Formats: sequence, structure tokens, C-alpha cells
Amino acid sequence: MVQLSSPWPHEGQQQQQQQQIESAIRHKLESSGEIDRIHHSLHANLTECGWRNVIQDAAKEAIRRKGLQPITLDQLVAELTPVARATVPAEVKVKMVEHLKSQCFRGD
Repeated sequence: MVQLSSPWPHEGQQQQQQQQIESAIRHKLESSGEIDRIHHSLHANLTECGWRNVIQDAAKEAIRRKGLQPITLDQLVAELTPVARATVPAEVKVKMVEHLKSQCFRGD
């Protein structure tokens, strides 16, 4: 039997490098306390633009559609997650990415 190799021989190494970078970034943000500030800022931005109200309304509608059938939290989260991700305003995404970049490339 012939063993076919990946057309991208370093694909596994690249994935491992990416995981290491993500882990280092996460560690830096957590150890500096910046992750808490990011969460607070994101929460405030999403509230300010009305996104939280949109998701609350979507949750209420999902529960109404179920009628008398019980719905679990996991089912509700599974239904709302795609809606929640798709409805985050572009300006909020850009603002958060820029903030993350500035924190990751800061020289401290």
C-alpha cells in the first residue's frame, strides 16, 4: 500500500505554531488583566449598539416557537449562537480586533 503524504508537508507544524501563538496571546492577556478589560469593553459595545436586545428577542422567540415543549439551555445556545455571531456589528468587530492588535504588539 502506498502512503500518500500531505501536499503541504508543514501543515501540522503550522497548526502547532498557531496554537502556540494563540496560547501565548491568551496568557499575556490573562496575566496582564487585559482580558477583563476586553470583556467589559465588548459587553458595553454590544449593549450600546442594541445587539444584546436583538439576542434577547431571538431567545424569547425561540422559546415561544417551542411552545409547551421543554427547551434546554444547550438547545437554546445551539440555536442562538449562529444568530449571535452573524449579528455582531462590523464596527464592534473592527474595534475589538484593533484593540487586541494594540495589546499584542505593545512592547511591555
